Amino acid sequence: MKNLTMLAFALTTAAITAGCSSNSQTDNFREASFELCNTEVDIYSVSDDGKVRIVCSDGSKFALASEDTLEVMREINIEYCDGEGLGKFTESNKYYMFKCKSGTLISMAK
Repeated sequence: MKNLTMLAFALTTAAITAGCSSNSQTDNFREASFELCNTEVDIYSVSDDGKVRIVCSDGSKFALASEDTLEVMREINIEYCDGEGLGKFTESNKYYMFKCKSGTLISMAK
């Protein structure tokens, strides 16, 4: 009985440690969505094709094709929007177009 209790404790500890030690891609996107929204997130979803959709409580909406795009959005938020959050973001083959929460609308080449 003592060995069974020790085994159960060891397995539980291993499971907890494994679960806490790594961030999944979903965790990373969720953290960034709070940073980009600069408000609460109403909807956060990842579709089967890997696209991420974020809807902020203030109505801002984002559709991200990849984690690389998310990193670009984070940099834009810091550099051009002073960390206040993005209200709109669109990506084409050659350009990024975004709107800061302050209302500033910018289009720039990739």
